[in-house]
Amino acid sequence: MEYLNKLEQLVGAANRISRSDVNRFAVKKRPERVPEVSELRAEIKQLGVRELSYFEEGLDCIQFAQASRASIVLGWTGYIDLLQKKIGEDGFTKLNAILKSDFGGVYKKAGKINSTEELAKYFDDSLLLQAAKKLGILKKHSHTQLDAMRDERNNCAHVQEYAVTPRMALGFYAKLIQFLPLVL
Repeated sequence: MEYLNKLEQLVGAANRISRSDVNRFAVKKRPERVPEVSELRAEIKQLGVRELSYFEEGLDCIQFAQASRASIVLGWTGYIDLLQKKIGEDGFTKLNAILKSDFGGVYKKAGKINSTEELAKYFDDSLLLQAAKKLGILKKHSHTQLDAMRDERNNCAHVQEYAVTPRMALGFYAKLIQFLPLVL
């Protein structure tokens, strides 16, 4: 019996601790610490981007969490999401037309791309940028710049000692915004 009483006390204490931790670790949105974030948000909305979730969350990472690396990963993910949709606007007709000649390895695995999910499965970000260039969505300069930004994203996601400041993340978003009209 004493064992059950001690167990009930332990469970009660754990419940009280977990309820108090929820508030202690929650990210609270306070007044802006980085005023440039509002300008970037406004620019993205002004361009007519409808799917804002990745960009909003990434900018929140700069604004409220000081998580610059995460913000770059999220911003890049938002851009790739838009690029995938742009490539699929015609039902992947143009992409499938060049698949065999320009992307033989993908053609051997997939045969044909029918959905955004298949595009994501068979085309990593680098191949996706190459496809966008071949399809005329990106010009050489845009492709080169975006490929460098892809490298930046990869460093943020995979290199632990890669230090990124909030200013660097802001610069990444400022540059990314320049390329958004190409995928809208």
